[in-house]
Amino acid sequence: MDAPHPPKLTIWQLLRRADLIMTILSLMALVGCGHAALTGREEDPLSAREHFTLGSIYEKRGEPELALREYTMALRKDSHFLPAMTRLGELSYVMGHYDQAESYYRKAIKLAPQNGDLYNNLCWVYLSQGKELKKAERLIIVAMEVNPEHKGYYLDTLGAIYLEQHRFREAIEALEAAASFFDETQSNLLGQVYRHLGAAYDGLGEQSKAEEAFKKARDLLER
Repeated sequence: MDAPHPPKLTIWQLLRRADLIMTILSLMALVGCGHAALTGREEDPLSAREHFTLGSIYEKRGEPELALREYTMALRKDSHFLPAMTRLGELSYVMGHYDQAESYYRKAIKLAPQNGDLYNNLCWVYLSQGKELKKAERLIIVAMEVNPEHKGYYLDTLGAIYLEQHRFREAIEALEAAASFFDETQSNLLGQVYRHLGAAYDGLGEQSKAEEAFKKARDLLER
């Protein structure tokens, strides 16, 4: 005996069934959206390292806002990801967002207390604002202790700190010591030291020495 055939549906019954299916699908979508709203945004598929790489690409293209976004996303993935923390500090400094730069560098120092360059960078955040110079002096001394192989860089920073405080003789002493760490193949670094040295001599009223230092700085920086 043949199996009974299902009853045939009219066009109106088919349309009502389609409407019912669409309604159910819509309700399911709404439930899904509600769940996403409760549990947060959709899962980010990229790792902290991948966001950092994207940020580096944007930074090289001269798109700092996009770089900031990716570095921030990297930290959301891993709040201890030091490369992103450091770049956020540097970009914030370059863009004049000094409070943010200070915050990022302070956090970075907590993550890597033996990294003297982080102390140095935080010093320049303070120097650029002309504030917390005593604190900057203490920080750069710590930098020299934890990372003595970069002492030349840090002595230049120390000289700049003294210069900002009008402690010109101490600045000259620090800067002359800094100059001894570099040779003329490092023209940009050495030029920066001589520029600071010229300002220190000028502060003391020693014009001939200031002129000599500034000329040396110009020759080095134009190479």
